Amino acid sequence: KRVALLASLATIGFILLQESITSIDIARKTSLPDDVATDIEDVTDPLKSTDTAVFWHIPKDSGSSMKAYYACMGLVEASDMSQREGHDHDKNLQVWELNGHKFVNVDTTREDGMLRAKNLGLPESGLADVVFTMFPRAASKVFNPEHEGRLFAFFRHPVDRAVSLFYYRQVAEWEERLGVYRPDFAEMKIEDWILGEKSLDQETNFMVRMLINNHVDPITEADFENAKEILHAKVLVGLVSKMEESVNRFDTYFGWNENEKREECLDHWVRNGTNKNTHKKLREGSEAWKKLERMNDYDVRLYEYAVQLFEEQGRVFERSGKVGHKQTVSSTY
Repeated sequence: KRVALLASLATIGFILLQESITSIDIARKTSLPDDVATDIEDVTDPLKSTDTAVFWHIPKDSGSSMKAYYACMGLVEASDMSQREGHDHDKNLQVWELNGHKFVNVDTTREDGMLRAKNLGLPESGLADVVFTMFPRAASKVFNPEHEGRLFAFFRHPVDRAVSLFYYRQVAEWEERLGVYRPDFAEMKIEDWILGEKSLDQETNFMVRMLINNHVDPITEADFENAKEILHAKVLVGLVSKMEESVNRFDTYFGWNENEKREECLDHWVRNGTNKNTHKKLREGSEAWKKLERMNDYDVRLYEYAVQLFEEQGRVFERSGKVGHKQTVSSTY
């Protein structure tokens, strides 16, 4: 009788645990914005043939390297190349080529370009293997429950990212976005830029702002929690500090790991860092470092969460034996 009682209690406990996990999943889904909840697939749900990979390009987080890497592999990309080459006003959706690389004729790096992609039926067409955009919330509005997006992204410490952006803006004469190219920065020491008033011209807490679609108002603790929920549920996380491991995870997840050009492209764009921009580092713990941390306090916390999530996703996929297989991620986040 005692054994039978213990068995019954164990069964009841298992049922309650499963119901609890299901309730947590449902609560997370209902707490997300509608466009994210229904039009961007959960990272742990099995991939479908109608899903489209969407790379969230956070500036100076290896996004340009990923564009070059996947173009090298022969994947069809939707990015800013169509705008650069004059294909962003074509009447019909189509794939065009440049130097052997393939692109869909929409500019998904601009919010108005994402709207055009939606109107032309980009998700339904299946033409793009991977979409690049800085605007994950605009991307979510392009997709729909029958043709969902799959977000993946690289993350880098926000202070390192801000420092890299400072040096980039000194030389980026090709940038068309107003105020990005700042040749006057080349005459400044980075410490003087950070500790002076000119550092105030940069957008702070960029990652949190993009996830919650708040470009202007001050970020609140509730905003940060919402950004965490979206990141947890919807984004396959990679780390710049673990670039090759992250790329391997991306490629396995999306089924690109058997591409015949992959090893060659890995060597050129990932292992050898052909697209890296070397510059002076900022000493961690310095007054300038601490100021950038304060200016991007929510992004620093989100990055730390992304590092935690990178390890958790790795354990989930390892347990499942297949990246992308449905598993329940720990409810302790």
